[in-house]
Amino acid sequence: MRKPTGPPGLAQLCALILGAWPAAVTTPSFAAVLENLYAVTVPLDPQGSRELGLRTDDDFVRFAMGELLIRITGQLDAPHAPVLDDLMRDAGRYVVQRGNPDRENLLIVFDSLGLRDALTERSQPVWGEERPLTLLWVAIDAGPGERGIVGASQSLSSRSDAVEVAAAALREELLAVAIQRGLPISLPLMDLQDMQAVSFVDVWGVFSERLGQASSRYRPDALLSGRIRLGREGVASARWTLLRGSTQRNLPGGTVRSGLDALADLYAREFSGVGSATSARVTVINVDTLDRYGRVMSYLESLSVLQTVQLEQLVGTELTLRVQARGGAEVLDRILTLGGVLTRLPAATGDAIDSDLIYSLAP
Repeated sequence: MRKPTGPPGLAQLCALILGAWPAAVTTPSFAAVLENLYAVTVPLDPQGSRELGLRTDDDFVRFAMGELLIRITGQLDAPHAPVLDDLMRDAGRYVVQRGNPDRENLLIVFDSLGLRDALTERSQPVWGEERPLTLLWVAIDAGPGERGIVGASQSLSSRSDAVEVAAAALREELLAVAIQRGLPISLPLMDLQDMQAVSFVDVWGVFSERLGQASSRYRPDALLSGRIRLGREGVASARWTLLRGSTQRNLPGGTVRSGLDALADLYAREFSGVGSATSARVTVINVDTLDRYGRVMSYLESLSVLQTVQLEQLVGTELTLRVQARGGAEVLDRILTLGGVLTRLPAATGDAIDSDLIYSLAP
C-alpha cells in the first residue's frame, strides 16, 4: 500500500499558539500537525519591507524561502548556509502558488516534494509536519504584588496592569518566534480550573507534579516552564525549563525567545531525518476490530515521515507493517509516540531486530 501524497502546509498554527486550537487537537488523537508548513506569509508593511531590504518580487520570494528553510531544517542559520545557497538564489523555481490573502500580507506556497528531495540530495535534515505539542507555563514577576501567569488571553490570575501589559507583549513575541521556528505551542486558558490547579509559585518553582496534573486537560507532549523577571526597561531576565515525561531540563539563554529557540533546536535534532528513507517493521497490538485497523492505517498513511506503508500480516489482533521512513527507525519511533495514539512496547527477545518497532494501540 503506497501513501497518498499532496502539498502539506501550516494551518491553524496561530490558533494553536494562542491556546485556541480546536478540541480535536487540545485533546489529540494524532500528533500536532503543521498542515501548511510549506506556506509562508510575508508582511507587506512598507517600513518593515525596507528594513528587511525587500524591494522586488524576487526579494520577497527569497525571504520567504529563508523563513521556510528555518522551519523545515530546524536551523536558524539555514538561509545563510553555503550548501543551501542555490535554493535561496533560485527560490522562484519552487514556488507553486502566491497571492494576497489580505491587503497586509503576501502568501507564498512552495513545492514540498521538490524541496524535500533537494534537501535530501544535499544531505540536509528534513523536519516533517508532525511535531511535539508543547504547553507553556510562563510566570511574570514585576515586583511585590505584581505577579501573574501568562494565559491564552487576558488572564484572571493577575489584577496588575503592568503584568497584563507584559503578558500581551510576551504572547506576541512567543507567537512570532513559534511561527518562525515552526513550533506547535499552546498557552493555558487560565480559567477558573487552571487558577485552582496552578499558582504563580508552582510555575516559578517549576513544581513538576502540580504542572503535570494541571496540564493533563491539554494533552501536550511536553511542558515548557518560563520565569520572566521584569525590570524598568522591560524583560530583565528569563529562565526556561523543559519537562518531558519524568525528565527536567534547563534550557540555555536568558531572553524571551531563547527558550523557544533552544526547544526548536532540540526537537529538530530529534525529529529530523537526513538522507534517503530506510526500511522498518512496525507491529501494533490490540487491533481487534475493523475500525481499529482503519485507525492505524489512516494514522500511518498521514505521516509525512513515511514514504510507503505495506501490510505484512494480520494475525489475531497483531498487525505487522513494513514501512519506508525518512530518518530511519529511531526518528520514526519518536514521531509515532507523539499524541498518544500508540504506546511503545519493548521488543521481544529472539527474532526482533533493530528496525522492529512494537506498539500498543490506545483505546
